[in-house]
Formats: sequence, structure tokens, C-alpha cells
Amino acid sequence: METNAPLSLADAWDWMEECARSADATVRGTDSWVPPVAEELVLAARASALSQWYPFTSHNHLRFVDSPAFWMPAQNKVHELAGSISFDTSGTEGRPTFRVWSGLLLREPDPVLVLATPNAVEAVDALVGLDRLTAWEARP
Repeated sequence: METNAPLSLADAWDWMEECARSADATVRGTDSWVPPVAEELVLAARASALSQWYPFTSHNHLRFVDSPAFWMPAQNKVHELAGSISFDTSGTEGRPTFRVWSGLLLREPDPVLVLATPNAVEAVDALVGLDRLTAWEARP
């Protein structure tokens, strides 16, 4: 693969899996609010209908766009999926929780929490099932 060539969809998912494994290794065995479940979430998303979109992480959310390298100036027609999944360690027992959000992160109106679950597959299924996901939102 050329250095400046945009990632294929398969390469983007492979890269996301590698990044998730690395992130999990970094926090595993530490006292972190971020649990080592990123790879679990990415694998569940890749095995779902979400695999047709390019994944990325931001603000501890797994998010999706319709093309690679959305941060590049030439990519001005990128659209973002209007939903995401966040994960953290919450509750008194400190167990990992996946949160499914409808709407765009860091935009008005604020995203709405749809589901909180300890199960990555359940979270992915909930995100895929949102009616709003059929509509893309343009990135400003």
C-alpha cells in the first residue's frame, strides 16, 4: 500500500482492530476509567452492518464515516453516521459499560443515550437498529 494512498475499507478496519488491541494493552491491569474492551467493541462492530462504514475513535466513542481520511482538506464531502458507542468503567463494581448514542457527538442537539449495557454485541445491535442511522449528517 502506498504511503499517501487512502485506506481501503478493509485496511481501515484492520487498522482499527490493531489500534484497539494496543489501547486495551495500555490500560489492562491499571486503575483506569477506560476498560480494556476496545477490541471487543471493534470486532463486534466489524461483524455487523456497521462494517460498510469507515470506523474511527474520538472522545472514547467508536464512530463512523463514509470515506477514509475525513480530516484531510480535500475530503469535504464526508458524512458521519448519526450515532456512536462509548465505553467506560462505571458503577460501584467498576464493570465496563457500553453506551449507545443517537445523534452526533459534540454537536447540537446533544446526542441521546439509547442503551447502556455490559455487552458489546448488544450495543452494536442497538446502534444498527436505530432508525436515524439511515440518514447521514454532513461534517462541518
